[in-house]
Amino acid sequence: MKILFVPHAPNITLVNRVYEFAKHSESYFLYWHLNNSTFKNKLLTQLRALFTPFSQKEALLSMPLLFRPDGMAPKVNTYLLNRLIRRYKIDVVVNANALLFDIAAIEVPVIYDLVDDHLSPNPDIGLTQKRIEKVKKDIQNSIGVISVTAELEEKVKSLNPQSTVIENGLHLERFKKAVSLKKELSLKGKKVYGYIGGVDAWTGIDKAIEHYLRIANDKTAMIVVGDSSASFFTQLKSKYEKEILFMGKIAPEKVPDYFKTLDIGLIPFRLNDFTNNAYPIKALEYGLSGATVLSTPLKVLKNRALPFIHFCEIENFSECMQRIEPEPVTYNFSALSWQNKTDALTDFVKSSLKAAKR
Repeated sequence: MKILFVPHAPNITLVNRVYEFAKHSESYFLYWHLNNSTFKNKLLTQLRALFTPFSQKEALLSMPLLFRPDGMAPKVNTYLLNRLIRRYKIDVVVNANALLFDIAAIEVPVIYDLVDDHLSPNPDIGLTQKRIEKVKKDIQNSIGVISVTAELEEKVKSLNPQSTVIENGLHLERFKKAVSLKKELSLKGKKVYGYIGGVDAWTGIDKAIEHYLRIANDKTAMIVVGDSSASFFTQLKSKYEKEILFMGKIAPEKVPDYFKTLDIGLIPFRLNDFTNNAYPIKALEYGLSGATVLSTPLKVLKNRALPFIHFCEIENFSECMQRIEPEPVTYNFSALSWQNKTDALTDFVKSSLKAAKR
């Protein structure tokens, strides 16, 4: 069975659940370049995308794509996707993208992978009611739906009863080999706070930095792993480059070493349906690396009651940062491998295909 995985957003520098599923099932994944930092870069990205040839590089497939306007792009992209499907003899598509394709017109069965809450309006990420209606229609036209959390599945069941929950996984072996970089980064003897992952405004990374600086001293440090050419983050780096260690983008195989360097891992996300119903991979990765976690009170994380995660309102983050101390992490992560999660996914795909044929 040849599966094509379509990510919600293209990012191969950080752990992406769709790419992990593709790699662990020996399947294909779709990748495209996207740069939204300025109008000029948006325009250049669109032109390059339209002239991208159909191609394969190992598991990675590329194809032309149209990003705007919303009304036309899915029709054009689905026509092109069907050509890709025929060329590479794809049997089923697992789609996590909310905008690019018209699921009803794809020539093979589609499983929808709902990686975030795209069912509630959210101006931070451009989720308008019109876009939400498209997501709902796509879910209804899929033969099955995978949700990243049980909380999110509750919102999906009324749209498509053929559903399951597959939460995010972990690179267990990669983290076992991880080594602290405190000595290399001249942080030995310091209490290291850190944030690793996407750096968009909704992550609250700016607030985390502001609160850290209120309690910073010569026995503490803060590192940020991740990068963006968007003005929000470029301005943040420029403002705090002398106080914070901005590490930029790191090769995925080296990222566990940075997790291992942290004493306190931070999740300062803004609270809304999008973040409340998500299950940040970093929450698990911080713990697996031995770091204690400080997070805003996200609903999914609170429901999981993981012993290494502490919660604090963003307004009080500096007080909580100062109070919280690193503690041994004894949680058993063994069942959370990406291979186990991928096996569950392929089983669901097979059962959904059988159900669709009845």
